Amino acid sequence: MYILECVDERCIWRLKASSLRASNLFKVTDFNSVHSCLTDKRFCSQKQAISAFVAAVVQDKLVDPKIIYTPTDIQRDIQKVYGMDLSYMQAWRSKEKAMQLLRRSPSESYKKMPTYLYMLEYANPGSVTRLHTEGDGSFLYAFIAIYASIRGWVYCRPTFVVDGSFLKSTYRGTKLTASTQDTEGQILPLAYAIVDSENDASWEWFFVQFRETYGQRVGMCIVSDKHDAIWKATSIVYPEVPHCACIWQS
Repeated sequence: MYILECVDERCIWRLKASSLRASNLFKVTDFNSVHSCLTDKRFCSQKQAISAFVAAVVQDKLVDPKIIYTPTDIQRDIQKVYGMDLSYMQAWRSKEKAMQLLRRSPSESYKKMPTYLYMLEYANPGSVTRLHTEGDGSFLYAFIAIYASIRGWVYCRPTFVVDGSFLKSTYRGTKLTASTQDTEGQILPLAYAIVDSENDASWEWFFVQFRETYGQRVGMCIVSDKHDAIWKATSIVYPEVPHCACIWQS
């Protein structure tokens, strides 16, 4: 038999269920769904229960990554719908739990990297992916170039731009990119990599993978900002290719 009662001993909410004979099923025999206590009493009795409850409520609003839904928004919505005041940290923890419900933990995602890269090549024949791990098997670098970009490079100007951008995920890291322009002046992404940071080793590894994928063309030129690691890497991997510096302006 299961008997569930509200955390407030004076509340009349109650559920009672008993098992059916020769079965794993339970039958609800008594259920009073009305709470006679205040919401603060039952929701604030356990911090973990609060974040789990709120996470289940707000997870649908986090499905689309384009929608910005902040802890402050969660505080406002929970107060409006349930009359419950959350601290900013409670709302933040609830959002983190909701993200885990939707996308699982980041560590589990990294474990699936080999499978993801395999399926990427399977679904896009001719694509190039590379995964580089450390001695203990943990993730270090990943390189991806889709076949459509590899094929399109033939019809583009032999000039490509490289740059790095910080990632704001759980494990941080940096995204390295290479892109060019097609004959219509539109940007064509050629390749990207996820690395630990913009350092000599990561940029050299990126250019090695890029050269193995795209080779070298007549009149090729590399454009970048003045990052020292890029200049060092290109002098090693592409010593005969001109390298131009450009100052980005917003």
